[in-house]
Amino acid sequence: MRLSGTKRLAIAIERALYVADTNNHHIQNFSNNGTFITKWGTNGTADGQFSYPEGVAVDPVGNVYVVDYGNNRIQKFDNTGHFISKCGSSGSADGQFSGPNGIAVDSTGNVYVADTGNDRIQKFSNNGTFITSWGSSGSGNGQFETPLYLAVDHSGNLHVADNGNNRIQKFSNNGTFITSWGGSGFGNGLFNGPGGIAVDSAGNVYVTDYDNNGSGFKQSGSDGCG
Repeated sequence: MRLSGTKRLAIAIERALYVADTNNHHIQNFSNNGTFITKWGTNGTADGQFSYPEGVAVDPVGNVYVVDYGNNRIQKFDNTGHFISKCGSSGSADGQFSGPNGIAVDSTGNVYVADTGNDRIQKFSNNGTFITSWGSSGSGNGQFETPLYLAVDHSGNLHVADNGNNRIQKFSNNGTFITSWGGSGFGNGLFNGPGGIAVDSAGNVYVTDYDNNGSGFKQSGSDGCG
């Protein structure tokens, strides 16, 4: 099955793989050995349709959340692609989005969205109810310049790839700033457009250092950054 403009993927508990096939405006589902299972979505604005889906995440019970970038909303599906619900619209008020990108779900089912155009993070319950948001444009602690992708660690802390500031920021699950690391450059521990981010079971953080052409940084959780 051909992919076009693939941006993000998520792995479910049963090891199934869900891929945001961005330019084809759908989600593809594969088994853990790469066998195609199903796909859903077409270009449009109706329930179950997408306009350049970006982030994708799976909750603890297997529901799939998709960042519908061009429609400025989040859509929720069961693990077979049947539409469940949606939240969001264009704007800057609570629960609205401007070009959202990354999404992550914690162990209790709370959903975090990188509201990229509004330079903030928004948090929702698993039924789409707005809980809180944090961030504004800038380079201070807790501020963002084009936040892109997100990852939740085993303690429920949220890691944000703060793309425009060339750093990673770490927050508690209620948005309290914990720490940050990185900076602009080409050396070890520096970034040039960080994008994708993931955290393993030991708390190590992996970052795709996009414009430096590699996964340029691994930060161990043992020193307080994981």
